[in-house]
Amino acid sequence: MHAIGLTQLLVYTAFIVVGLGLLYAFRPPPPPKVRGERVNLRKIVDNLNHPCLHDVRIIDKQARIVCIDHILRLPASVVLIGTVAATAKGEVTGNEYTRTWKITHRGSSTSFVNPLLELQPLNAAFKRRFPILRVRGIVVFPDTVTFTGETPKGAIRASDFQAWVDEILKMDGTISSATEQAWPAITSMVASSQARIEQARARGLIGGGDRKPGKKPRKPALAMAARAR
Repeated sequence: MHAIGLTQLLVYTAFIVVGLGLLYAFRPPPPPKVRGERVNLRKIVDNLNHPCLHDVRIIDKQARIVCIDHILRLPASVVLIGTVAATAKGEVTGNEYTRTWKITHRGSSTSFVNPLLELQPLNAAFKRRFPILRVRGIVVFPDTVTFTGETPKGAIRASDFQAWVDEILKMDGTISSATEQAWPAITSMVASSQARIEQARARGLIGGGDRKPGKKPRKPALAMAARAR
């Protein structure tokens, strides 16, 4: 009787193990992510030998902190560069006019806010402050992402970034007085905002993240919906 009971226990255990294995094997894949550690373009941007600013934090009129990964000065324009999580994988569906995009990987999908629309308020704020300055915006995805259909205007993959800049320089090769005049003001604005942020941190008004007391931290680059000064 004891031997039979042990045999039954072993059979039940085997069934449980097999069942758990099947559940694990056929579980739905986790949804793909577009948040997390950003695509790192610092070295590429620095190698362009054009003035640039990295990891910019600007305080807007509502005292919120607006984040942008890079600001690049070209001869006749300024480029606002946002990035997506370096670990993002899958096919991205959307265009420059739709409010939400979708990324699909291994049959699982996630919707996210169109990053081009998130970049527009910051782009518009720069144009308001520097009305004759040409401001461009670009969002860079990792090479593990593909676009279904035509690639949305204003979105590229990291491996195409250098070629994109080269094409812009063909149209943007003549130095603009508007850019020359605006760039010192932009760098001063960024430095002033950074000093205010550091002062606020020193006084304990904000934590290590870019946020106001009681508010959730703002996400880098894809959380640029607030208006800059």
